[in-house]
Amino acid sequence: MFDQLFGNYLVDTKRITAEQFAEVLAVQSTVRVKLGLIAVAEKLMTMEQADEVNRLQAVMDKRFGDIAVGKGYLTEEQISAMLKKQGNIYMVFVQTLVDNNVLTLEEIEGALVDYLQDMELASADKAVLMSGNIDDIINLFLPKADEVYARVCGVAIRTIFRLIDSTARVGKAFWCGEYSTDRLAMQEMDGDMQSAIGFAGQGSCLLAIANPYAMEEFAEVDLDALDAVGELINNINGMFSSSLAKEGVETDMIPPAFYDHPVKISGKRLCVFPIFIKNDRLDFIVSIDDKLNVDKV
Repeated sequence: MFDQLFGNYLVDTKRITAEQFAEVLAVQSTVRVKLGLIAVAEKLMTMEQADEVNRLQAVMDKRFGDIAVGKGYLTEEQISAMLKKQGNIYMVFVQTLVDNNVLTLEEIEGALVDYLQDMELASADKAVLMSGNIDDIINLFLPKADEVYARVCGVAIRTIFRLIDSTARVGKAFWCGEYSTDRLAMQEMDGDMQSAIGFAGQGSCLLAIANPYAMEEFAEVDLDALDAVGELINNINGMFSSSLAKEGVETDMIPPAFYDHPVKISGKRLCVFPIFIKNDRLDFIVSIDDKLNVDKV
């Protein structure tokens, strides 16, 4: 997810063009990150030291790591740890930007600092973004909430990645008491715990999940398209309900409700988690232990 989050930020802030971003995504799957770049990014070596080792590689039949250890720049333990990071999505994305002369490493690091500030993330959160762990990244974008909210959001977004689009990205989630939308599919659960989850979108945005899930091409977000979204929601709630059952929490799923017209949702505490699929934004909505009202606008 990091490449989508940071790449779109670079485009939005005009550090790179949309065309450059598309080209980087197209070639990064073939990239193997160079140890020199990892060493500099991890601040284990300076750029000058990495350049020196690269020059020596041109005349010595030795690997980068062997030369760096021989020069006293790195230890064997550091080389071993770096080798494990060569497939890391952060390093791959950075390597591709650098190799294609899109940005320098210094420009990338500066942009990442700005990104953390703009997203109101701590410096320590950089390691989470670099890890590529989807669950940990999701938690960065979810405002402080109890475990249940985090769990159901995690199930939903992992399902989007698995079944809909592996290049999706998330925005910063937020809390509200009222939320308006053009189209909505929602399902409630009752029993030992009451909850409601749904997907909402403006215009035709919900087609971004309806079409791939149903493997059809709906022309508009009508009741048929919303039914496909409802099936996806039922899938998510089914997995969430199963995990609760293992803990002795029994729930019953109520059939999904569909709204093919503008509505306003109101409740005590709604969590709205934006999800971006290509250029479309849809919102995943969660309410726990609250009675929601859905009114036609």
